[in-house]
Amino acid sequence: MNITGLIRKEFGRIKSDKRTLILLFFIPFILILIFGLTTGGGPTAFFNAAIISRDEISCKGDFSSDSDEYDQIFISIVENNCSAFGLYKSFNSTNELEYNYSIEACKELLKNELIDVFIVLPANFSESVKNEVDPVLIYYVDGSDLNAVNSIEVAIQEPIALFRIETDLLTNFTTMAPYMEFDVPFWESQILNYAIPILLSMIIIGTTMNLTSLSIVAEGPLPRMLLTPAAKNEVIASKLIAYSVIMVLQSTEIFVMTAFFGLYCLGSLFDFYLSLIVIGFCGISMGLFISAISTTEQAANQLYIMMFIIITLFSGQFISLAPEIRPIIYFLPLSHATPLITEITLKGFSINLKYVLSLGLISLIFISLAYIAYRFKKVEV
Repeated sequence: MNITGLIRKEFGRIKSDKRTLILLFFIPFILILIFGLTTGGGPTAFFNAAIISRDEISCKGDFSSDSDEYDQIFISIVENNCSAFGLYKSFNSTNELEYNYSIEACKELLKNELIDVFIVLPANFSESVKNEVDPVLIYYVDGSDLNAVNSIEVAIQEPIALFRIETDLLTNFTTMAPYMEFDVPFWESQILNYAIPILLSMIIIGTTMNLTSLSIVAEGPLPRMLLTPAAKNEVIASKLIAYSVIMVLQSTEIFVMTAFFGLYCLGSLFDFYLSLIVIGFCGISMGLFISAISTTEQAANQLYIMMFIIITLFSGQFISLAPEIRPIIYFLPLSHATPLITEITLKGFSINLKYVLSLGLISLIFISLAYIAYRFKKVEV
């Protein structure tokens, strides 16, 4: 047989493999179509802000006269005219006691993710505007999200520009971010620690899914096992338990390795370790589902790859999804796994039961679907 005949034979074999052709052409078409219809013209960012004004504090010693007429203009612009900012709350501090209270209140709002940034207008704000001295704008931002840090740094220019237009101000603003809440200190391994929440979530879910995606479909003695008194639910349970033990060992390895390379964790290390196990269990459940519905090892591998791509792309971590599709991400594990680790390591929270229960519910759904699919699966002996 010459090369032409071999090529025709290969095309014939490929043509007969309908499942591969569907996954190869149909799935990318669907994913790109969904992205095109739901992500709009590009990512958008909107930030909730709080503003602390110290403008009513006297600055007569530094300027010829006191003034407090411009802080409300800036607050009004943030509240009513900005496309990138919305005003959550404003505080008027006339002395140090009120200012300290406002700072603590804003830090609490930032910690609970009710706001993304809080801005401080200093005591000499209106005086600086009136005397055409560069006004200073101080803002504090949640440093646990580097994308938000960079976005806010750009977005803060919008209210500044609108304020300058409103007041005919020709001088420039000076913006200051004295420190960021929940950022990784510069003496720690910043690249590693900022990447840990999404990196570990993807590694654990991806590897545990891969671990169990062939556990049913690739097991040769399984048909003969069903001739014994072992029921199908016992087969599923035995695999779930056995692979969970392996997953716990993997989580231990990941925990030790991240600690060795400089894990920065404000919260409890036990909570961090427990979160790794919860995330891993979710991956095992999804892998069992893949294996239960697959007829061949090739099909299982293809489904694993496609499901992992969907989980990653639609996790909400890499692109900004349109509001219409955002509810979908709550059915995917990364949307709960990543913030679960972020809150423990970078914000010092205890383990968030909302994320744990969500991951547990996803696991339960996939285990149930795996059992149902396996129960009605025809197995040749």
